[in-house]
Amino acid sequence: MIKPEVIPERTVSADNLAVVTDDVTLVAYLSGTFALCFYDAVHESGGLVHLRIVPPGRVQEPDVTDTTLATDLLLLDRCMVDLRAAEPRAHHWQAKLVAHLPEHDAGRQRFVSMRALLDAFLRDADVKLVSVDEYPGAPVVVRFRPSMGQVRTNAFGPVQPAS
Repeated sequence: MIKPEVIPERTVSADNLAVVTDDVTLVAYLSGTFALCFYDAVHESGGLVHLRIVPPGRVQEPDVTDTTLATDLLLLDRCMVDLRAAEPRAHHWQAKLVAHLPEHDAGRQRFVSMRALLDAFLRDADVKLVSVDEYPGAPVVVRFRPSMGQVRTNAFGPVQPAS
């Protein structure tokens, strides 16, 4: 009997990133956060940046601060630098965006502002955004397999599992 191949998983917490060159599934638990999943259409490397839509303690503030934008840009830039260093032959970068939208209007307004930043960053980095999935309601878990460019999402409930 042939056993199915087991692909290792690596969890990426909020305000962090991971870059891989092996066949690994990157996992992010989204609750008021989003995951930007990068992969090359030809090579098997990729990465995931997991960012907050609403920082803790600022639930009702619709404006995105310069500090938040600068921090997010630094993580996004670091991810692209790491991706290009890990796979210098890759020239067909693509991205998929998955977001869990906060239930309140202020959080959704923040995400609209952040989307403008993301769109400009991806354009400048020569990365093609191929899909955007926004999930209101129950938080979701994202499983991203960069080697296949494959993103799967499932609801996981209100509390993040212990890591």
